[in-house]
Amino acid sequence: MKTAIFLGAGASAAEGAPVQSDLFKDYFHSVKDQPLIDAPANSPLWMKKELSDFFKDMFDIEVPDNITKLDKVAFPTFEEALGLLDLAESRREAFKNYDLDVFGPAGNRIRLVRQFIVLAMAKAISDSLKRSKRLHRELVRNLKRKAFLRDTIFISTNYDILIDNALTSFSADHPGANLDYAVEFTNFAIGDWARPGPEAVALYKLHGSLNWLYCAICNTLTLTPNVKGVIDLITDSDTNRDRAICRVCGSIMTPIIIPPTFYKDMSRVFLSLIWNKAENALIKADHIIFCGYSFPDADMHIKYLLKRVQINRRRPGTLRFTVINHHPDKRPGQVKDETSRYTRFLGSKVNFTKHSFDNFVSAPEIVYN
Repeated sequence: MKTAIFLGAGASAAEGAPVQSDLFKDYFHSVKDQPLIDAPANSPLWMKKELSDFFKDMFDIEVPDNITKLDKVAFPTFEEALGLLDLAESRREAFKNYDLDVFGPAGNRIRLVRQFIVLAMAKAISDSLKRSKRLHRELVRNLKRKAFLRDTIFISTNYDILIDNALTSFSADHPGANLDYAVEFTNFAIGDWARPGPEAVALYKLHGSLNWLYCAICNTLTLTPNVKGVIDLITDSDTNRDRAICRVCGSIMTPIIIPPTFYKDMSRVFLSLIWNKAENALIKADHIIFCGYSFPDADMHIKYLLKRVQINRRRPGTLRFTVINHHPDKRPGQVKDETSRYTRFLGSKVNFTKHSFDNFVSAPEIVYN
């Protein structure tokens, strides 16, 4: 029986990753000792200054250095902030002091701040996961021990690389051999990341990944395996900065992060390929296990994918769904709303459990059988 494990933000949160609403708060916590001054370009202080100005200009938020005051700030979510800039770019419009005109006084500032928002998110996740509970590694280990792993695919909406590192940890002698992202990387050609072998487990990351860097000149992807990827771009280390240089043409590469509510970047061939392969794999699956995913109304592209998978299979109506998204602080109203979102879209064949992600990790057979 083919099983798909669908990983949402709650699975990463169980590991210690910050939730959407805390990403910027966590970033500013991490740089609280850096003075808020006009700083040289390409320095970490410049990034803090630009982001502080952005939140003041766009959301009327004064970013305090005092930790107590910072905890009370209601920052927008990562995807709200990023979504504003992506929409402005796609519509070829601008905000005051945030322009797309390279020759203007605020030339290309929209793209600059967008890059800094992604890097702030990367830093917040990287810092939080230094205290990781290693749940994803335990999950992969238990799936392998129970002989489930070979018939399992992973679908992830998360940017972090918790499940990536978990899958590659079992192939230390041949990095990457146990993991298939469904796309080509420049690393395959230079030999520092093995091409997926026949036993590789498929991992489809629908919104991009913190260890994927894109070269717009070559139209290629490069992996920064076993690290947090784009966080290297904001360090002072020459070695790390070199990792953001395309090994084919020497250009600066950019991270691949796509907010789930916007689809404009999906035209890139490799992202379209990932979504296409994910759909083909899911059509062959008998069972989808949602872990830490609340089925939000805004994720219409995910819903479209799932509905195609549900309806276009050879035997419609045979696909089972299981939801694992319980946690001690979950309110009855949240449970009711989440149940309604799932059932009104997917129908009655949804098994709602009272298991947390931790429960599933320690005993995956509770829902596999």
